[in-house]
Amino acid sequence: MVGGTTATAVWASFMLVGMVSAHLFPFQNTSLPWEQRVDDLVSRLTLDEKLGQMKHGGAASNAPTPAVPSLGVKPFIWGSECVTGLGSDDPTLVGTSFPQTLGMAATFDPQFMSVVASTIAVELRGKHNNDTAHGIVQYHHGISCWSPVVNIMRHPLWGRNDETFGECPVLTSAMAKAFVKGIRGNNSHYVAAAAACKHFDVHGGPEAGRDTFNANVSQRDWVQTFLPAFAACAESGCDGFMCSYNSIRGVPACVNHRILTTWARDQWNMSGYIVSDQAALYNVQAKHNFTSSAMETSHLAVKAGCDLEDADDQQHTAFFALADAVRAGLLNQDDIDRAVKRLFLVRFRLGEFDPPENNPWRQIPPSVVRSKAHLALAREAAVRSMVLLKNQGSAMYATEGHKTKAKASSSSTEQTHHTATATEQTHHTTTATAT
Repeated sequence: MVGGTTATAVWASFMLVGMVSAHLFPFQNTSLPWEQRVDDLVSRLTLDEKLGQMKHGGAASNAPTPAVPSLGVKPFIWGSECVTGLGSDDPTLVGTSFPQTLGMAATFDPQFMSVVASTIAVELRGKHNNDTAHGIVQYHHGISCWSPVVNIMRHPLWGRNDETFGECPVLTSAMAKAFVKGIRGNNSHYVAAAAACKHFDVHGGPEAGRDTFNANVSQRDWVQTFLPAFAACAESGCDGFMCSYNSIRGVPACVNHRILTTWARDQWNMSGYIVSDQAALYNVQAKHNFTSSAMETSHLAVKAGCDLEDADDQQHTAFFALADAVRAGLLNQDDIDRAVKRLFLVRFRLGEFDPPENNPWRQIPPSVVRSKAHLALAREAAVRSMVLLKNQGSAMYATEGHKTKAKASSSSTEQTHHTATATEQTHHTTTATAT
């Protein structure tokens, strides 16, 4: 009896401790602030585990980021193209297809852009929830969007002009903010899908030479034309930036402290992560000849503010030399921790480490993909993207003798905007609401 009583008491004590301590680690405690949970998780990772999170941000054989089974950290897919809908970059994913960004810009309607983006986010979540339930971890299937493209369309030979919002910094900024807010959703705690604006910065020249191009941009053009859209992204709470292939005034963008830290983080308070364009860090040495080794590139990139490398294999990388940079004393533990914390903050905000029942986005079924309501919205978007400018009363052009010169007319602008802007409607779809 004594032995039985003792055993019962021990078991009761064990059960009581289990009930009181429902969380194995503080980072699993949903009542704690995001930052405190991130700090706890990162503190439990080894150096190799931390570097693994920074090295595997890309495509093909370089994805996904590795799991950490001892802590319950699963593999993670960074970088889906989400701007035209689920399956923007994968023909096997058949989602609702919306007009290209340039077409959405032609609606001149940021509010409608936000509705479209929130619909895309819902479909991303529906597909991702189904993938999670079936253990599918595959590139392009994630909820971390490397979208939107907010570069200014300047050169007709750039291959991605149709992915931009056009030539106007003001319109691009307004549409970028709307897309970011829509894709992230309206829940005050969890993000529907993460948005990273790209390509930062002064990007968009001819495809030929895009890996070596040096943008000798004037200070005025830089500040007035190329920076506003990224500042707008930061203001809207975007989850990150992607730095571009090109150099700016002789410094490759992905090792450029001025843009990645001084502007993005210090001036604009962008708290998210920064990822390189695919193989952009490898090109710092191989094509820009800016550094002499991958170790030097990784050192400069992390110090400048780049947290994640996008590469499609392990041969065209720089961050695989991060361990060498740490051993050489070029980077310290704080440098690595700072970058890894930014990455995990995004994943916490997506709800990866919380019970599914806590997160309304985790409740979205795959049946929302290509629903009748979403297809109707896509047709409406296509119709709104078709804009005919009418030269009513010679408002757009004024003829003087044999000379015809363009005339800026506020009346024609107002008329065009009125024609292209939708009347206020309530879209009864499964789009933007998660409370």
